[in-house]
Amino acid sequence: MQFSLFNIMAINDPRQSAQSVMDTTKEAVAIAEDTGFDGAWFAEHHFSAFSVCASPTMMAMHCAGFTKRIRLGPGVLVVPLHQPTRMIEEIAMLDAASNGRAMIGLGTGHQPHEFRSMGVAMEERRDRLFEGWDLLEMALRTGRAAYNGRYVRVPETIFPMIPATSPELFVATHDTIVMARAAQRGATIFLSAGPRTIPAVAAARAEILAAGVGVQNIRIALLRYCFVTEDRDEARIAAEGVIGFMRRMRSLRMDHPPRDGIHLDQVPFSGEPDVDWLLANAAIGSSEVVAQRLALDVTEIRPRHIAYYMGFSTLPDAAVLRSVQLFGERVLPRLREQAWGSAPNPAKGPSPL
Repeated sequence: MQFSLFNIMAINDPRQSAQSVMDTTKEAVAIAEDTGFDGAWFAEHHFSAFSVCASPTMMAMHCAGFTKRIRLGPGVLVVPLHQPTRMIEEIAMLDAASNGRAMIGLGTGHQPHEFRSMGVAMEERRDRLFEGWDLLEMALRTGRAAYNGRYVRVPETIFPMIPATSPELFVATHDTIVMARAAQRGATIFLSAGPRTIPAVAAARAEILAAGVGVQNIRIALLRYCFVTEDRDEARIAAEGVIGFMRRMRSLRMDHPPRDGIHLDQVPFSGEPDVDWLLANAAIGSSEVVAQRLALDVTEIRPRHIAYYMGFSTLPDAAVLRSVQLFGERVLPRLREQAWGSAPNPAKGPSPL
């Protein structure tokens, strides 16, 4: 079981800038490497303060330059918005620059305003994902590929930088057809668990297993929101941040997200959690509380990989970095103990996926 840091790279407060978010993310990745995380993911989003990371492969490449051990990857590439041959070459460059530490995340995307600005029809996204995915797998297997699909048409092409060992492939989706394909092809299916309870996550896991019926050993990864702090006021602000983050996610699914310049409006939704519920149930609070609540993912859900996102609130950058530090030093060893019966320190050497 692998544990990674997830980076959306949002501007959560008008006092932040794209540059400050970039600097904080680099510091967080360095802390994650030093404290034993196995990997770091970088999301892809466009045209709002929800994320300043338009190119997760480029961000991962940058972080490869100052890290030695931690795995790095786009989480995820919105494949329908990419020219597929260039996407493949950039993945290969990341793997070479990081000495074989690349992870690959793929997805369809889900934000209409991004597709509109990129000139791609939303209704084409699943087919475009499948065709780009086909081409990627061909290139990774043989170093060459040709494809004649509806959207991807590539003559016989040689890829000189293809890694000797293919990076592990993750696919983020809520689409059961995409889930079934991922299961059949041995990809790890990324499930966004957010602050949901274990029964709710178990139900989502069952949906994945049903989609991949007939496939043995389906691989599942979780994305969790969490925040480690010994300060009750900070914990409350973090819980408020989770609600704001979920509301902005809802707005991004609208054809025209309500916004003020680069900043998205929060769109309340039916059934949203309140702050008190989050403080009582979500992985927000002291290292003891966070470790206890996240241990259930390890023991009950048993995913192959868990990613943790902490940058969703208006708390100062120093508080977010302290959360990453405390998670690595105090929470992560306990989760490893739950997963493996011991607490090895991967900072002493690479942890194979």
